[in-house]
Amino acid sequence: MDLNLKNYLNLLNKKQHEAVTMTEGPCLILAGAGSGKTRVLTIRILHILLQKKAYPGQILAVTFTNKAANEMKTRVANLLNRPVDNMWIGTFHSLCAKILRQHCHLVGLKNNFIILDSDDQLKLIKQICESEKIDTSEKSPKYFLSLIDNFKNKGIAYNKIKLSKFNQYEKEIKLIYKIYQEQLIRLNCVDFGDLILHCINIFKKEKDVCLKYQKLFKYILVDEYQDINKVQQLWLEILYEFNSNICCVGDDDQSIYSWRGADVTNLLNFEKNFSKPKIIRLEQNYRSTKNILDCASSLINQNKGRFGKKLWSDNPVGDKIFVSGFWETKEEALYVSDKIEKLISKKVPLSEISILFRVAAHTRSFEDRFINIGLPYKIIGGLRFYERKEIKDVIAYLRLVNNLDDNLAFERIINVPKRGIGKISIKKINALSRENDCSMFEAAKIFIDTHSSKSKQDLSILISKILKWHQSKNKLNHIELVELILEDSKYIEYLEQEEKNLKNPENLNRIDNIKEFIVSLKDFNNLEGFLEHVSLIMENISVSSNQTLSLMTMHSAKGLEFDHVFLAGWEEGVFPSLRSIEELGKAGLEEERRLAYVALTRARKKINITYVNQNRYSYASHDFNTPSRFIDELPKNLVEINDSSYLENNKFISDFVEEEYDYEDQISPGRKRLINYYKKNQDDWDLNQDYEMQSGFEEGSRVFHQKFGYGKILFLEGDKAEVEFKKSSKKMIFIKYLQIIH
Repeated sequence: MDLNLKNYLNLLNKKQHEAVTMTEGPCLILAGAGSGKTRVLTIRILHILLQKKAYPGQILAVTFTNKAANEMKTRVANLLNRPVDNMWIGTFHSLCAKILRQHCHLVGLKNNFIILDSDDQLKLIKQICESEKIDTSEKSPKYFLSLIDNFKNKGIAYNKIKLSKFNQYEKEIKLIYKIYQEQLIRLNCVDFGDLILHCINIFKKEKDVCLKYQKLFKYILVDEYQDINKVQQLWLEILYEFNSNICCVGDDDQSIYSWRGADVTNLLNFEKNFSKPKIIRLEQNYRSTKNILDCASSLINQNKGRFGKKLWSDNPVGDKIFVSGFWETKEEALYVSDKIEKLISKKVPLSEISILFRVAAHTRSFEDRFINIGLPYKIIGGLRFYERKEIKDVIAYLRLVNNLDDNLAFERIINVPKRGIGKISIKKINALSRENDCSMFEAAKIFIDTHSSKSKQDLSILISKILKWHQSKNKLNHIELVELILEDSKYIEYLEQEEKNLKNPENLNRIDNIKEFIVSLKDFNNLEGFLEHVSLIMENISVSSNQTLSLMTMHSAKGLEFDHVFLAGWEEGVFPSLRSIEELGKAGLEEERRLAYVALTRARKKINITYVNQNRYSYASHDFNTPSRFIDELPKNLVEINDSSYLENNKFISDFVEEEYDYEDQISPGRKRLINYYKKNQDDWDLNQDYEMQSGFEEGSRVFHQKFGYGKILFLEGDKAEVEFKKSSKKMIFIKYLQIIH
């Protein structure tokens, strides 16, 4: 035996050793960020094999990605110095597909069944809606597909859906779901949800088949256990019953995927779901400095729905977390780029630097800055800002309005949003364009005059709108022009409908992208200047260097780590997300806090947090943000808070007052009094000051809030007040962010 195999347990700390050698019975390993869970999983498999507790084919190891599965196989094979191809290591879906191939006839399938991707699923749903004459103007096929997927994640078959008299769409959903499942069987197809559900149905109905796999899998291991859904939990519980050896590795503090069906209660209820389990906490972190870990632990301790653990490390204490506030996004991007250039001068590789965002749209100002200074970067888990579909769509509208001969732009927007102008009509317009040596726009006019088609009326309406926008180009500024196009084309309504149908936050930010796009226009004098800028950006967008800076959302950052991490956009309403809190309440806030914990624990050495005082989407108003509550939840002794130079030299107040008086005819007398108050008290004004409970606050007091404006206190509760704002709804606000108006 290789010497390393004799001493493999010496590679582990005390808790890791316990997690590896505790092989019998149910075991939950709560693995904190950077605590070596991959090493534990790999060596646990190795230990089982070397102790001859099972053959390779008797171990079931479930991961969440094919990449993780391949990495685990490779690590085990390298340690054993022999292939482990006969091991059951894979994702839930790949393992279920392997089982289903052997027993597909039991659910009416042939063993050459096809696994449909999302595009094919959507086509099938569309066909069903058309054949059943179901109106898809209010609820699109994507909406129905999303609901079916959610039902399958919860293990609900179509005949188990309980109809409610309050939901007019439930009968349609049940019918579509029923026909969809029948069609899948008829076409010898399955979707990803079926892979697991078919296996469960086989296990329930065919006891001999179920017993075969229960006996086969002597040891079950599950990675990223906090991310499994209800039906995956049921699949595990069935397979566990005979040998009762299951080891689940996860971290309740890193459960951030509820939007895709993940249910952290599976982990929190582990002791109820499995008999007399052992719970082991891996709390020693090998990644981050002590200060980073203490900040992350202090933050996550605010959550109630967790097992509880405290990360610790033998690493150096490290720097404090540096928090900086800025007046607007360009200043934030300038600050971060300056910091990065200083790191580069100290020979820090760009690959060890990352910027994390809560909202994907917020990469835009950073991308513009990096392109201008020639700093190579990449977007992980997404597209660069100007490559995103919705941005390219709006730019195509602008290009066409600016130049009616732009055929590429015309062809892109002719049926976006959908106008009933089909591919055949577009081909005919293309042919007319070539025959008459004219633009597609002119060819579309010819098509209207010479063809009888169902799309003729829709095309005629579009042509009229384009002409209207083109004529408005010299009457409106470029921002007003974009707003007019978005309104007339109903593009925002189209995105809103898409948002309702897609429950993925990575897909739910397209309207935010449009808002950010409109903000970007204010940096240009006219439409032509903006379009030239975009053309130059797209020309320089390729990155030749292997050394690149990484930009990504916090969701995309899970599992990654960097020496230096910049966390941008920590403003209340942005992070934590107002939408998450409104939709899910306390559970939404706790998931947002877990996301903050994930973001903090990506860093090895240094964290910079930034926030912007002006509303990021405030291209036509004077709204303000307050710093995220998560900043307040970090230990004060481990955080250094600095606002931008505006605050350091009182320039913020003078600029604020000067800008307000530029709009003197538009502001109220009370607002003017507030400005005068700022002028008199400039030396004392600090956006970040943490006011003690101020006297004078009582029910009925008139107050002013930077973001929500004027309001009246309805009642007080500790350090908060419920305020009814004139231009907004009732909100609970920290008193320290309110100013009494006498």
